[in-house]
Parts: sequence; structure tokens; C-alpha cells
Amino acid sequence: MNWNKPAPAKGVVAKKPVIRKTTVQVAVNGSKAPASAPAPARQRDPNRFQLSQTMRRPAPTKRPSTAHARALEAVRGVKRKSATADVNQFSDEEDDSSDVGTTDSEASRKRPKSSVSSVDSLAGPRRKLVSEEAFRVPPEPLDLIHGADATSTSKYRPPFEDDDFSTVELQYPSRHRERFELKMPKRDDYEPMTDIQVTIESIVTFYFPDDLSGEYLHDDKAFHARITRAFIRHSVPEMIEIVEEFNALLKTLVEDGTVQAELRQHRSLALQWVKRILDQVYARTVSPRAEKLNNYKIGSSNVYGELMPRFVSDIFRETKLNHEQVFVDLGSGVGNVVLQAALQVGCESWGIEMQDLPCEMAAMQAAEFRARTQLWGLQTGEVHLLEGDMTKHPKVPALLQRADVILVNNQAFQPDLNDKLLNYMFLDLKPGARVVSLKPFVPIGHKMAARNVNSVVNQFVQKPLEYFSQCVSWSEQGNGTWYVATKDLGPLNRFKKQMRLE
Repeated sequence: MNWNKPAPAKGVVAKKPVIRKTTVQVAVNGSKAPASAPAPARQRDPNRFQLSQTMRRPAPTKRPSTAHARALEAVRGVKRKSATADVNQFSDEEDDSSDVGTTDSEASRKRPKSSVSSVDSLAGPRRKLVSEEAFRVPPEPLDLIHGADATSTSKYRPPFEDDDFSTVELQYPSRHRERFELKMPKRDDYEPMTDIQVTIESIVTFYFPDDLSGEYLHDDKAFHARITRAFIRHSVPEMIEIVEEFNALLKTLVEDGTVQAELRQHRSLALQWVKRILDQVYARTVSPRAEKLNNYKIGSSNVYGELMPRFVSDIFRETKLNHEQVFVDLGSGVGNVVLQAALQVGCESWGIEMQDLPCEMAAMQAAEFRARTQLWGLQTGEVHLLEGDMTKHPKVPALLQRADVILVNNQAFQPDLNDKLLNYMFLDLKPGARVVSLKPFVPIGHKMAARNVNSVVNQFVQKPLEYFSQCVSWSEQGNGTWYVATKDLGPLNRFKKQMRLE
């Protein structure tokens, strides 16, 4: 629910949607349609929880010493001393076409619970989802950016006239809680009450047993509907009472082991579940300074653009990435895909980025990710973020030799960088390694011949695929092509054998 937008008055008929026609370029006779350069700014989705871009004041001269301290500074807009003397996102909110036009919480009520996520289950040992540490007694403190940290500025006001600010704690499916202030943003910013409402909905959907889930998602007991009614009645005490009722119920389910048992029944995480967690991380770390990502040098390979979670999930599925494998993102930006791989798939996940600001934001996200996944009671794959030039970093060659899936968002890479990746960095990839890219490493129409038999491109078998609207940050409406190039020497060896026979 968007708390800032009042419902239409009775008798007012909503305008019908306007259908617009758009002309797009289509590749003809094997030629590739021209691709537009990535636009670094992500378009904001109204269902997305983003912190205000104006909440951050000028940076202090002394930088905070930890990623978490820098993130707190960003969301609170205040200076913090260093501890030592020395450091829209996801706008794709629909899981399937049946959910178009619904909110995140409405979609969860419509969708039946399932233990299988949007990434198909793969062969091999079952992934462990439960974090034993998250349920330890007594609980270890979490270095968490609370919702209340994000709203402790003058950019927020009481939800209703003549109300004072109220604070509430929300129980999560672990031994931990998060503090929220029941406030309204003065502008189109992060909405803490919507965050509470949708988080409760997600927990009921994915952590409650089927009987309780149905009971509290529908009818008179539905938490979402009751919070909405309390808001309509302008009753903050009623909203707090509903949250406390939810807290008591969830705490009981944690203490008697029901939540842990439900988690053990899941084989993987649904995309809607993954996005809820990653949205919270992004809103508390990247969003306050996201507009600064627009600063890049035209004509360079350092143009910032994001792949949306649904598209990333399609990549995981197509490449059959599983929790026992290694994922590498070359040019990982603020770390979105690295974190999604660690959470959704549970694999060892690496990223490398050379620009200072994205690296700083990625470190903030990684710190918040570690704490927030514990809040949700989940065990994830290991996250490793490297800083520097991917073509020169000393750890990258050995890492690529172990990698199973390598992502290269090379939409804006210059030709010399793409050539260096293919002809030098991908030489030692292991057989079966998959390289995912937005520009092809095997030229369109390439044919193996005696004159080019020694070319590196002959070591790869490439498959083109299509992505559609809301898959990339630089094009909400347009579709495009992406590629999976698999290291496979079979066709080359067969060609060489045939050459010898002739």
C-alpha cells in the first residue's frame, strides 16, 4: 500500500490505461540491432522502498572506519566520527504475469506457498537454508541498520495530524527484532510503515505452516488488511497492537522450532522472498546516494547499469548455477548480483569493481546483507568483493580457473576490454564454464574455418537468448539479447580431426 496516495473518492471512475505503440529496431538477416548505451540511473518503482536521495548531508572530511558506519551515516544524514584514527532496486516487483498491477503484498496473498523457487532445483546435495547462529540463545547482537535509523531526520513527519512519533519493534523469523518509527516521508522516500506491512506479509507467506499462513493471509485475521484498516482509521495504537500480536505469534513459532522446521522443508528461496530481503538492504545503503552513480566518463567502460532481479534469476536458471559452484561478476558495481547469487542460490559468490563509489556502496551492502540475512534466519553462500582492475588484479586469474559461471555486463565495454577478456582472461577457464554477457564474445555469424582455427572464440559454444522489459536499468520498455558462451572444446577437436582426415 502506498501510504502517501489517498484512495479515490466514491463515485469517481478511474481512468482507463492508455495504450501506447512503440517502434523498435529488429535485427535483419543475422545483423545485430544497435544497442543503446546503458543509462546508469535506475527508474524508481512506486512499490520499491528507497531512501531519500536528499537525506545525506555533505560527507565529513574524515571517513567512517567501517562499511556499516558509512551506511548509517548515509541513511541518517549525520556526521559520525571514525572509530579508529585511520574507512529502484529492484524495480522488478512482479514474479509472473498474473501479478501485473498488484503490490508485492497482494502478490504474496495470491500465490500458493511452494518450496521450489524461481531457480529450478538442481541435482546434488540439498542446500541448507537454516542459519543455526540466527536461532542461538542468547542471540548475538547484529550490526544492523534499523528502519528507525533511516527515518531519524527532518524528512519525516508523524503519520497523522496531532500525533507524536511512535516507535515499534518488529519480530523476525530468528531471535532478533528491528526498530521502526511510525512516520511518513514528506516526499516520495522510504516508507517504514509499508516496509513493516510487506515484511509481515512475506514472513507469514514463507515461514508459517500452511494452516496458519492461510489463516493470517486471508479473512478477518489477515495482518495486511488489519494494518490497512488501522491506517484508514488514523489509529497508531491499533497499528502497534497488530504488530505486537504478530510479534507474539512469531516468537512462539521460533521458540517451539516451527519456523526452523518450515525452513528445512524449503529446497530454495522464491524470487519474491529474495527481493524482499535485497530491497531492504539496498534501501538502507545504496538508495541515499544512488544519484551519484550517474557520474561517469562518456566513452569509457566505466558506465554504471544494473541487471534487475528477475533477469538475474533467469541467468541462474539458464546456467544451472547451484549452491556447490562458484559465481563471479566481473564489473560488479554495488554488488547487487553478487548478493543475489549468495542468497538465492547459496553459492560462493565473487565480484570485482574498480570504481571507488560503487566499491564503497558494495561494502555497505555486504555488511548489511550479512546482518539482515541473520535477521531472516537464513544461511547464504560466502560473499567476496574485490576492488581494482579486473584485468590486473592478482587474485582474478586463479579465481576464473575455479569459476563455473562468469557474468560480464559488457553492454558499455569498449572493444579493447572485451577483446582482452576473451583472448587472455578466458583462456584458462575450465571446460563447462559459462560466460554470460550482454554483448557476444563469439561474433554473430562466426563459422569455424582453417583460417581461424586457432582463434579463442572456437573454444566456446554460444547461445543467444532474449530479455524483455524491466530486465535492465537502462531500458524499462525495450527488449534485447543476452548470451551464454560455454567453454566446450568438443566442436573444435572434431573440426581439427576432420581437417586431418581431409
